[in-house]
Amino acid sequence: MPARFEPGDADIRWVGVDDDTPPGHCIAIGKDSLGNAWLWLFTGDTPSADAFVGSIEIPAQITKTPSAYGRFGGWAGLAHNTRQTLEQLAEADDGAHSSAGSA
Repeated sequence: MPARFEPGDADIRWVGVDDDTPPGHCIAIGKDSLGNAWLWLFTGDTPSADAFVGSIEIPAQITKTPSAYGRFGGWAGLAHNTRQTLEQLAEADDGAHSSAGSA
């Protein structure tokens, strides 16, 4: 499913933090194996499948509204505001990564 982050299929063009990135996270921009452009959100400072939180598909047509997807590829709504959408994805995923390794 393209809405999920698959490291082997991702052509990452940029990784970092900007004004829209939630604290404790980083973003990456790139394309999937189908040529679709994505903004991916990760916990920490390095993109990986384990750190993946969610994504925003960047539409090919400027007149289309971006869509957001959660950690497992489920649709999370329209992304009218990038900062707000990234915050919502981070909040929805809050604790999922911190509890992953605990017994």
